Amino acid sequence: MRAVLHAAGQLRHADLITFLETKVPYSLSESWDNCGLQAGSRQYPLEGVVCCLDITAEVIDEALECGANFIFSHHPLLFKPLSRLDLDVFPGNLIKRALAAEITLFSAHTNLDSVVGGVNDHLAQLLGIKECSPLVPYAGQSCKLVTFVPATAVEKVAAALFAAGAGKVGMGRYSECSFRVPGTGTFRPETGASPQVGEIGKINFVDEIRIETIVPENSLPPVLKALQQTHPYEVPAFDIYPVRFADSSCGAGRVGVVDNKYDIKEFALFVKNKLQAAAVRLIGESLKESVQKIALCGGSGFSLYSAAQASGADLFITGDLKHHDARAVLESGRMPVLDAGHFVTERPVVEVCAAWCREFIAGTGTDVNVAIAKSEHEPWSVM
Repeated sequence: MRAVLHAAGQLRHADLITFLETKVPYSLSESWDNCGLQAGSRQYPLEGVVCCLDITAEVIDEALECGANFIFSHHPLLFKPLSRLDLDVFPGNLIKRALAAEITLFSAHTNLDSVVGGVNDHLAQLLGIKECSPLVPYAGQSCKLVTFVPATAVEKVAAALFAAGAGKVGMGRYSECSFRVPGTGTFRPETGASPQVGEIGKINFVDEIRIETIVPENSLPPVLKALQQTHPYEVPAFDIYPVRFADSSCGAGRVGVVDNKYDIKEFALFVKNKLQAAAVRLIGESLKESVQKIALCGGSGFSLYSAAQASGADLFITGDLKHHDARAVLESGRMPVLDAGHFVTERPVVEVCAAWCREFIAGTGTDVNVAIAKSEHEPWSVM
């Protein structure tokens, strides 16, 4: 997809956001998550990009120093709904600084975990884990919208539906998708109606087009609003059908194999060194002497432990294990867990985010710098 250059050949933040949403579709995010635009404006001119794991004061400093006004983070700054926004304390102080400098904050979180080439695929690649598949394949909830539009208005209505979020399939790789069939619509306007076509009290026959298109569940309200606003009829007719679909290449976690069997402690040290972790924690090492089939989930992924066990993996790599999680592994688990930490298992994906941004910039023929934040580090020290 090629971005549109605006006045004076200037890209806008909207152009980059549209591109990123095709790489990391919002539809892949969990319902409790808060992905996408965090703060800022799609209309800002794009002057530079900084990619990071977390939005911090230091990352904003880096953006200001290098003249960037778009920060692409993995972790959302605004994760939970706000009941108030105090600009003197976190996170309000960071939002205040960003908005004052006209910096847009954009995040891809659970959708970046799930998507092909995202957090978990990149982590597996770094660790030499091959033949990967999701531990829990993505199964999205969408709707099929069917509506009936006079032939003379069909393009106007379809364009509005697509602009509101309808018509995307294949994890966003295809847009403006629909199926259209001509037919004849009939209706009799009763007293009190204000028909745009036909006469009150008489049966009317109108050449119409039946439009079918897919709508992600979270896009249904704006799509229906667009339908109501652009459809020429006083009362548009439409149907909504629930649709479930699966994309086996996307989903939570990954499981695959390494080329050779490793002693479990040897492999744990390999992971520690490869990810440059200050320390790793191995739980249940007596459950397996050697490992070859590896399950993983970057960040905090112990909720996938049962799925990892069911996959037949020899080891599960993740981060943020709690005391009682570790106890559960020791008491009733059949597979050891390597807690490599949240930061080091997710930070590598920032390279992927930067590569996507550079791919977008290269396709526009413009000269916009894309940088990876250098100030990020583990939030604690290991003594």
